[in-house]
Amino acid sequence: MGNKKRRITDYIFSLRYTITMTKNLEKPAYRLSADEVIDHLGSTRTGMTTRQAQERLAKDGPNALIGIKTETLFHRYLRQFKDWMIILLLVSGAIAAYLGDSRTAVVLGALVLFNTTIGFLQEYRAERTMQALEKLIQPLAEVYRDGKLTEIESRNLVVGDVIRLSEGESVPADVRLIDLSTFSTNDFALTGESSPAHKFLHAISGDVLVANRHNLAFMGTTVAIGEAFGVVTATGMATELGRIANLSQAAPNSLSPLERELRHIATYVTYGVAILSLALLFVAMQIHLPFKEALLFAVGFASSLIPQGLPAEVNTSLAQAAGKLSRAKALVKKLSAVESLGSTQVICTDKTGTLTKNEMTVVSMTSNGKQYTFSGTGYEPNGAVLRDGKEISGDELAEVTEFLRIGLFASNARIVAPDESSQKWYCLGDPTEGALVTAAAKVGLLSEDAPRVAKEIRELPFDSSRKRMSSLRQFPDGRVVAFVKGGPEAVLERVTHIQDNGKVRPIRQEDRERFIAEHTKRAKMALRNLAFATRTLDEKMAKEATIDQIESGLILVGLVSMIDPLRETVPAAMEAARMAHIKVNIVTGDFALTAEAIARQAGLAGEGDHLEVVSGEQLAAMSDADVVARTLRGGTVFSRVSPEDKMRIVELMKQNGTIIAVTGDGINDAPALKRADIGVAMGINGTDVAKQSSEVVLLDDSFSTLIMAVREGRTIFANIRKSVLSAFTSNMAELVVNLSSLILASLIGAPLAINVLQILAIDLLAELFPIAALGWDKEEGEMMKQPPRNPKSHILNLHSILDLLWCGVIIGGLAIANYLLFFDRHGVAPHDAGQTLIYQATTLTYISIVISQLVNIIQRRSIHGFFSRYQFSNKYFWMALTGSLAVVVSIAYVPVVSMFFKSGPIGFVDWLFVGAAAVIFLTIRELQRLFIRWFRRRQHQEQNSR
Repeated sequence: MGNKKRRITDYIFSLRYTITMTKNLEKPAYRLSADEVIDHLGSTRTGMTTRQAQERLAKDGPNALIGIKTETLFHRYLRQFKDWMIILLLVSGAIAAYLGDSRTAVVLGALVLFNTTIGFLQEYRAERTMQALEKLIQPLAEVYRDGKLTEIESRNLVVGDVIRLSEGESVPADVRLIDLSTFSTNDFALTGESSPAHKFLHAISGDVLVANRHNLAFMGTTVAIGEAFGVVTATGMATELGRIANLSQAAPNSLSPLERELRHIATYVTYGVAILSLALLFVAMQIHLPFKEALLFAVGFASSLIPQGLPAEVNTSLAQAAGKLSRAKALVKKLSAVESLGSTQVICTDKTGTLTKNEMTVVSMTSNGKQYTFSGTGYEPNGAVLRDGKEISGDELAEVTEFLRIGLFASNARIVAPDESSQKWYCLGDPTEGALVTAAAKVGLLSEDAPRVAKEIRELPFDSSRKRMSSLRQFPDGRVVAFVKGGPEAVLERVTHIQDNGKVRPIRQEDRERFIAEHTKRAKMALRNLAFATRTLDEKMAKEATIDQIESGLILVGLVSMIDPLRETVPAAMEAARMAHIKVNIVTGDFALTAEAIARQAGLAGEGDHLEVVSGEQLAAMSDADVVARTLRGGTVFSRVSPEDKMRIVELMKQNGTIIAVTGDGINDAPALKRADIGVAMGINGTDVAKQSSEVVLLDDSFSTLIMAVREGRTIFANIRKSVLSAFTSNMAELVVNLSSLILASLIGAPLAINVLQILAIDLLAELFPIAALGWDKEEGEMMKQPPRNPKSHILNLHSILDLLWCGVIIGGLAIANYLLFFDRHGVAPHDAGQTLIYQATTLTYISIVISQLVNIIQRRSIHGFFSRYQFSNKYFWMALTGSLAVVVSIAYVPVVSMFFKSGPIGFVDWLFVGAAAVIFLTIRELQRLFIRWFRRRQHQEQNSR
């Protein structure tokens, strides 16, 4: 009979649930009473049966963010092959293999593996580091099943489950609260608000924002204080967290500025290689070269145009910079993100935890007509109470101690010494109350001693309408005292007396005005103020009186002020950003007044600049053009914004062609982090969703670390630019040599001046490591005083291409001259030379190009040219250069190596010709640099004289 009754009950509940979920609720859960929500969900206050839960789990799926997926290692490695340079190398290698040139094919294949492995390993190391970071959602939950409280995996929760939420735990699903006791949650990760949200049970009339739905608790938030029971209203991707995660997943991945630049380069190289190779293949066949020889010549020509070592050189530079940033507390998940930072034009930064320390700290208090300040920051109970800059003692210290005892008695938070979960002191509970407990500890009052000094017999919890909290405590002598703290206006309206110089007297109107004026003054300084008051009660009243009766006739004791302190390094970092012409804005979910004060302390707007505050409501009413204008101007505080607002700002900046970096640590930041050109998540306080959506993770959560990363990004782009131009210089020289060889072959039947393997040896052996070592070059000049580079400008533009062609003509012409003069010195015509002389002649061509190219790399390193002290700033470059010279010598003189590259030894006189070519090239380049410098200085003088 019992089983039959249970089956009928289960059927009824299941039917009600199906009907409810089929038709949407007439009102959202926060607008319904607790009993109405339970009834609509087909549940009870003691939860559901196991069978009901299993049916719903089978229907709705697990309580998990299934939309957030990571790539497999295989797919991550395959993604490295999307690079156009890699594709070009693969095509060249495939043609070489088809033609039977296995050595060339093997070399190109090995280069592809080298390039792709570097990029893959860096991303894999970053991913492994991320996996070691703390998980966002607790894996277990306490839930009522079959009328009993049990513990299950949170992924098995279903809609209608009744769960218990305890202090310090994560909320495993979206719930409608049905029973609570002094309950609040840290919703910062979801809403952006720094202070805990105090919860209540009654229904809310009208539509309100997520941040104001205080009868709900949301998945991914944590319990700050107290205990509560709630019925699950949404699980998995149907939760508020899931909605934002879906928004994040929907945000398309975009190419970084460096990826776009390399794609631009690869596109031009691809077109150039294809068109010129086909044209020269046709020409080679017209001069009666066999098809296979003509095709090999075309492959050799293509090899001369493809900078085979460039992907490896760029990836090596980026990996080196990523390692440097990691040691400086900035974890780079994607190599190209390093350069993206350097291209940043606009930064939209969060406030709490990034600009501030996310540690509430009492900084001052007013009591008995006297003002005091506190030293020390954070929750570590080290510091002193000062008056007029001097530490107080004696009777004055005793007065302050009694004042701070009020805050201690009216607080439930605890401060905890460093342990396995934190390297510094931290707070369990409301951060505001944690600050009060810390201040009390600085004068010797400990929270664990409070029950012994005065036992709490009743607590009147804080609520948003009263804006007060009271603790009624009984002392050993029988006295019962109400210790009250709350918003200054809320406490003042219940006050009839004031404590003045140790005596209690009736409060006067001027006292009230003076108190409010002090509160207003401190509020404008970003200080959060609380008023302290007391009242002595008889025991019966303490136990039976209403809240209004108890919190009346209060004695005003004083005012305490606290702040989430600004990080000490932020003002200097803001100034550095301003000097670098980067526009910084604050985008936060916090209140406008607090955000504005922090912005002023941080120096968001420079001297004489205008600081503007835009609320979420104002932002919603603004046109797109207005939003773009304010963001590009910088110095704007966007307060009380939603995830959609932040996403809108990012989208508008990207549509405008502006490189934007966005910082964030909450779930609500994830969509914007993913969509931005560079998403920067916080490593300490950041959620997993934010970290997964970003390219860079600041391991110390510091804005100054971000600016340091920008500096490194600018430096690395300057180094990559040097790498690209240096690599293409030798390619231009090889192009000139190949074209000259074709002309000589058609006119006098001369053999090719350089073979394919020697061309590869230039790109992969001789110049690869010196160019890669440019990644260790330090900043030169005043890089952080220059504007960010224009994202529409390119490394390969008309000016740089003409310069590359000019350098190629010089180096290639000198190499061909040395090639022809070699035969002349040996008294033999090129077409009559034996194989040994041909090998020696091509080796001379190869070495002439290499040595001139090494001179070119050195000359390009510094804006001051070849003869600069900057040349000695990078020891790795000179080590790489020495290695390159060793490779050149081995190719010419080591029999096994020279046989592979079809090379031969050259004599002392030949080396003199190589040296002469390098000196001629250097002389031309230095004279050219000096002339350009003189010409620009003259232009500048003429402009100033007008």
